[in-house]
Amino acid sequence: MERDRLLSRVEKTPDKTLLTGSDDDWGLGQVATHLLIVERGIALTGLRLAQGEPPGRTGQPRPAAADVTRAGIQSLAEKAVATAQRLVAEFPAEPDLSATAKHPYYGDLNCFGWLLMLPEHYRAHLSALDRGGPSAL
Repeated sequence: MERDRLLSRVEKTPDKTLLTGSDDDWGLGQVATHLLIVERGIALTGLRLAQGEPPGRTGQPRPAAADVTRAGIQSLAEKAVATAQRLVAEFPAEPDLSATAKHPYYGDLNCFGWLLMLPEHYRAHLSALDRGGPSAL
């Protein structure tokens, strides 16, 4: 639902506004790019942990405004959908709950911790945009 809300907002936003932003005050395009990259990363981290595998890299992608394009956002959205489908298809019936990975803000989280923080991540960034506040951390 959060991704759909984001993409609806992107679709309605003129290019001039979508592609505006800075390192300290992200525009919608930067937020969209960040959220879609992070969604894929969180889904894969959650899946790997659930399967008892190493989590892979975690981090905080910080897209530059100059690198944001509408086509790039669309491509990331398609990749996020495919990753969500993979998560559903491959998530084990009995996930490994003991495996954890360090989240940049919340510390060690297991597979469910990673997956459950995703809606909050979307909400925090989109709420900051709604309030007109900075969305970059």
